[in-house]
Amino acid sequence: MYYKVKKGDTLGKIAKAHKVPVELILAYNHTIINPNMIFEGQLINIPNIEDIPVKKFQFSNQLTSQDIVNKARSVIGKRIIYKLGAGGMDEKYALPTRDGECDCSGFVCWVLGLSRKTKIPFYQPGGWIYTDSMVEDINRNAGIFDRLIIPEVGCIVVYGAGKKIGHVGIVSEVENGKMKKVIHCSSGNYASFRDAIQETSPKVFERADALWGRFVG
Repeated sequence: MYYKVKKGDTLGKIAKAHKVPVELILAYNHTIINPNMIFEGQLINIPNIEDIPVKKFQFSNQLTSQDIVNKARSVIGKRIIYKLGAGGMDEKYALPTRDGECDCSGFVCWVLGLSRKTKIPFYQPGGWIYTDSMVEDINRNAGIFDRLIIPEVGCIVVYGAGKKIGHVGIVSEVENGKMKKVIHCSSGNYASFRDAIQETSPKVFERADALWGRFVG
């Protein structure tokens, strides 16, 4: 269906009203370059999440923490373009995306051997893995992540969208109980390196609402 933007609308409000993730709306509206810039009268395609093909999920229980980090590092330098709502749909592909575009949730899902469109019970109804749903999973300790008080190599670090856009990455180095490096896919990385996936300092994740979660399948 198509929604006509009204005065005062934001993409977050529209997504919440239609019970779909912002990332999914962006994936179906390639003309929206900046999610913070939509205009009154604009037509936005609101996808029916149930119409998106669901792959039978398989957990990567055999992955060690170092396996996770090594897989994440393997795609640094592949010149991935950052695109919100893209990537992470084919967990068995050699890269986190088939068209060269990916976002942070798509990247992390691929690293963990998951498709972001999933049948995992915790993520129903809807079946879409993104930052807000990962935060809820960690807070409830009822899905595929166990909450950690101290970060560990191979865990995820994530914060939800709030009024803006959430972010998630893979912790790759820990020193004295603190994150030292994180591998993540971001627009900032792409702007700086022309490559969205980078291993950087954890500065972007150093905020009060960031959570750590161990993937347990």
